[in-house]
Amino acid sequence: MKKILAIFAVFFMMSAFNSANAAVYSDVAADYWANKEITAVVADNILSLKGNSFKPEQEVSRSDFNSALLRTLGHKSATISDTNPFSDVVSTRADYGDILLSSKLGLIYGYDDGTFKPDRIMTKAEAASVISHITKDYKGNVSSLSAFKDKDSIPAWATQQYAKTIDLGVYVNYPNSDELLPNKNLNRAEAAVLLYKLKQQISAVKEQYVNKEKLLSTEHLDVTKKAEVDEVQITNMRKIVLAKNIIKGYFYTYFTSKDVQVGDEVTFTAKNDIYTEEGTLVIPAATTMKATVSSVEAKKWWNKNDKVTVEFESMTLPSGVCVPFKADVINNNGVLTENRWAKPVGYTVAGAVVGAGAGVGIAGFTGHHHYGNGVAIGTPVGAGLGLLTGLTTKGRTYKANDGDYVWLELTQDLSIPD
Repeated sequence: MKKILAIFAVFFMMSAFNSANAAVYSDVAADYWANKEITAVVADNILSLKGNSFKPEQEVSRSDFNSALLRTLGHKSATISDTNPFSDVVSTRADYGDILLSSKLGLIYGYDDGTFKPDRIMTKAEAASVISHITKDYKGNVSSLSAFKDKDSIPAWATQQYAKTIDLGVYVNYPNSDELLPNKNLNRAEAAVLLYKLKQQISAVKEQYVNKEKLLSTEHLDVTKKAEVDEVQITNMRKIVLAKNIIKGYFYTYFTSKDVQVGDEVTFTAKNDIYTEEGTLVIPAATTMKATVSSVEAKKWWNKNDKVTVEFESMTLPSGVCVPFKADVINNNGVLTENRWAKPVGYTVAGAVVGAGAGVGIAGFTGHHHYGNGVAIGTPVGAGLGLLTGLTTKGRTYKANDGDYVWLELTQDLSIPD
């Protein structure tokens, strides 16, 4: 018994594995300096993933910043029929509509020579100038720049603009809090921070630039009556599936507990389109849901089955848009495991059959031909031995085939951009 308890203690400690330092995305660790802001702008479809990576150090072009700024202000990608004022922007560009919409709104201006220079890399000073331009008119307090030791490196044309963004709190001073690095090329992590902060200060943006999110209706999912909540909020920008809703997650490939370890990825999918009762498509078929194994408890004696716990991280739509997805498996108290009583019941039934057969055989062998007595004695004896075997031997391996499903309860709101 002491050995059994010791083994149990070891596996218990293994199952307590802390995944707090796991990567949010493949190249953004949980302790990354811009983790919160990156997670937020990805969820709002302001900046997108590239596969399962964010590429935080990748530099940002004028066009990239322009498109992300439009999303921040609530604008969707648009096909613009207006005249193209830029000689270097061709209609075959994927961001063609965004560039023309920005020009129409007056967000980011082109150059005097009639070009937009969409692929030119933005500097932090240029980003500050754009943010200053679209926010409500007032003079920033230039004396606030004295808190930064590199204030003299701010270009003269950007001094007032930088002061204004600092007053608003929409600036980046990483890695050193007393440096702005205004002439540094802007990267995706810095852009995420700026745009996250700008969205927090959306009331400071001039009204003509903002397409405000509006709640259009509240609709309902009818995936299962088990759900504590069934509401989906439909806005002009996204669908918000509220926490406590329940959906089905189908195993993408064959899964067995004996082949996994902590840190492995497990993929689930939406097998069918998920609509609200009112007819709005919320989650398209072939949407994938990524989870990571956070603990594994091996099967043990005394009918202890394999147990695997997974943590859901992200959902990727067929369009390639990836959003944070947090949910718990609600089958079997939140773990992937076989029903504990399946094996004992099976062994009991099999034991009863074998026992009954043995009783009949013994009755015939003795020549008394009391087959009824043989069955009456053999059946409970065999069943008892079967039950004992099922309860004391090692538990079962968990297996799931492609197409098997588990119930998933959302632990936070799921935001799906249009």
